[in-house]
Amino acid sequence: MRYATAVFALLFLFSGSAEAQNLGFAVRAGTTGIGGEVGIGLTGKLNIRGHFSTFTYGYTETTTGEDPNLTVDADAGIGAMSAFLDLHPFGNSFRLTAGAGKNNFDVSATGRALDSVCFGDEIQNGGCDGKQFSPDKLGVLEGNITYPSSIHPYMGIGFGNLGSGESLVTVLFDLGVFYTGAPEIGLENNGLFRPTTEPENLQALNDGFESFKWYPVLTIGIGFRI
Repeated sequence: MRYATAVFALLFLFSGSAEAQNLGFAVRAGTTGIGGEVGIGLTGKLNIRGHFSTFTYGYTETTTGEDPNLTVDADAGIGAMSAFLDLHPFGNSFRLTAGAGKNNFDVSATGRALDSVCFGDEIQNGGCDGKQFSPDKLGVLEGNITYPSSIHPYMGIGFGNLGSGESLVTVLFDLGVFYTGAPEIGLENNGLFRPTTEPENLQALNDGFESFKWYPVLTIGIGFRI
């Protein structure tokens, strides 16, 4: 939140010398969550914007009829605190945008077995001809997804001018990408699966995420100029 406070404080500092009609506020929704922003017109073709958005989602599922049955709890969060520079090259609503944002991407999950697991042949009446391990022995498996950096550059295009214009209301549309770098999966286990969570065993899994270095941004919103 300190980053967001600094961004918006800087924008209001600029707004102190801006004319009233060059200041705008907006509400937004899209692939970075739900939030708002403030924009200031520096010239007829150049604006700056500060943006904040967030969204969280929780998920719980318990399997039945599996061997073993599992319960999984997951939480996912998206969002960003960003500063943008908008260039309107033709003096209309079309714009080119560049900037940077601090991401609030956070994905974590916890899984645990509900039944004992037989490492061997199962026999009649649920017995085990081999070694059988209880859920406590298997332990809790925890996973998360992180990014190499929390500050990501942005580039994109859009329509709508929040910082200047004659109309008091403007419709906003943005299409662009954050360069996030490849995400990494981390796993932890306090039981028998602990060896599988070692970095060298996760390398193959993380190699599959090398192509996911860009986070797509698609947002729509409505702005009000004052």
